[in-house]
Amino acid sequence: MTWFMVTTLVTLAVSCKKDAAQPERSSDTKEAATEALPAHFKVAYYAFDATPNQLPLTQFANDANVVVLFEGTAWEMADSAHYGSPNAYILNVNPNYHSYKAIKDHVKVLQQRGVKVLMNVDDAPSWNTTTPFTTYNGQGLNYQQFASFVKTCIVDSLHFDGIALDVEHLGSTAANTNFTNLVKQFGTYFGPLSSNSANTVYTAAIYSGAQAGYAIGQTPSVAQYLNFVEDMGYFQNNTTRFNRWANSIGSAKTMIGVSKQYNTLSNATAAASWLPSSGNKAGIMVFAGNVDSAYTNTIFRALN
Repeated sequence: MTWFMVTTLVTLAVSCKKDAAQPERSSDTKEAATEALPAHFKVAYYAFDATPNQLPLTQFANDANVVVLFEGTAWEMADSAHYGSPNAYILNVNPNYHSYKAIKDHVKVLQQRGVKVLMNVDDAPSWNTTTPFTTYNGQGLNYQQFASFVKTCIVDSLHFDGIALDVEHLGSTAANTNFTNLVKQFGTYFGPLSSNSANTVYTAAIYSGAQAGYAIGQTPSVAQYLNFVEDMGYFQNNTTRFNRWANSIGSAKTMIGVSKQYNTLSNATAAASWLPSSGNKAGIMVFAGNVDSAYTNTIFRALN
């Protein structure tokens, strides 16, 4: 994968170029990528380190219409020469994947079925600074440059369909303006206010234990950039955690996540079928859906 930087007097642009060896998408894939977004989102996280984990991406959640790749980074897949490694965690923790190409090939299969594939993006303490990301060669990027870098990697190089923020890495530290500026800047390229609002999905997994999530889930001016937020406080009361965010940003912007580790099948299907009095919810999310395919698909089939 080729990497280049262009520095002007005002801005610095960092791009992940498309791998010359990567074949063009088939016409079927291109058509799938332009399908309208679903009315209700059925979001399945594929955790590469889930245990047990015997199923590949193409078999674990047939009822999902959104799949999130959880582990690794977009830049290591898009620019493996500088950010990737054969010893990378994502390539050694899962029995189904030992190369970035294998992951990307299965993403294309999902997209051909009409599934939107998102890449997880972890937040970090650096997001509260003016330099949220530093490149492999030590170049610090501001929030506009980092958002552009993420878009170039995920859309232009990998041809994925959006991003899912994992907002939990600041702990008890609240998000500041630097953080929210970046979250909104991602919305330039992904989600309902982007130039490709009909085809891209932008979400964030938040919960009450990470203070930075409140800057999204209880702030309509920030949440408007996202299609929806997902509560990942799996061990908390389902209705309470839904309303924690929906009361501020609306039911249509809110969903809860469930996980087999914390939610029984009856509890999870009840959450999927539950309808809030305040209006339709965004959908349902299953974290580590590849732990139990039957559990995951049953929940999606219960969604109202």
